[in-house]
Amino acid sequence: MDNDYIHDKLKKIELLPTFPSIVGEVLGIIEDPMSSASDLARHMDPSMVGEILRIANSAYFGTRNFRNITTIEHAIAVIGYKQLSHIILQMPFVSMVNGNDKTFDRNKFIRHSIICGALSDAISSSTFLGNSNEAYISGIMHDIGIIIIYRYFKDQWDSINILINDKQLTRIEAEQEVFSVDHGYIGATLLELWNVPKQITDSVMFHHNPESAEENIDNVAVTFLGNTFSNQIDFKTDLVNFVDFMTVHRDFIEQIARFRKNISSNDEMRIFRKMYDALKGVNNYIEGAIE
Repeated sequence: MDNDYIHDKLKKIELLPTFPSIVGEVLGIIEDPMSSASDLARHMDPSMVGEILRIANSAYFGTRNFRNITTIEHAIAVIGYKQLSHIILQMPFVSMVNGNDKTFDRNKFIRHSIICGALSDAISSSTFLGNSNEAYISGIMHDIGIIIIYRYFKDQWDSINILINDKQLTRIEAEQEVFSVDHGYIGATLLELWNVPKQITDSVMFHHNPESAEENIDNVAVTFLGNTFSNQIDFKTDLVNFVDFMTVHRDFIEQIARFRKNISSNDEMRIFRKMYDALKGVNNYIEGAIE
């Protein structure tokens, strides 16, 4: 498929005309250590506020049947700034998906996005690769191209699923056969049209082929690593204790070593501890967000 056709079709997507400005304002506040919940509340539209209140009142935050959270400031305090950014970045896209459509597993998509964001952040901060805030955002948004294909390229979506189911191609292989590009390219191209910073769009574009990136290489690397490791995680068995977690996934250090050389045993311990703590931290939030 011609890239100009893809680009022209993406330019016509106007369902979120305020997305770049809202995200820029809200994320700027999240990154400001002097900001408050009240500052955040003033920059949210009604749909964001409703979703934040819903998740804050979920059973997984220990609030249902105990107390009712009715203010956005209280909800933000319960959920936390990091998880809040996931709602803001993912909700407009996830809302495009029909929850009953068996060709798209919405819960799996949300779960994977949250885990990838948390792991990209943890890997960045523990390896000193890239910017951890940008890595978190890139990790959350890395697969939005899949939703764009689902919603705006329906015939191609069906063709991709046929190739996956009948020819046992991977999703990336099937996308390449149908589009000549993958969902990373499509998602990043849309974000570029919306003037999302290049540090993020590069990471989205190259999260399956980091060796192709010419700029923002460290951010691309940690998004690739976060995505790779998130596909290995089993919350039922991996978070029982830290020693087993590190033992089972020890080989992942070889992946990290592709981008960060001379990793010592102390480095390994720090990296795995950061990833383990990040996964523990998002566990309850994942259940509450998907509920």
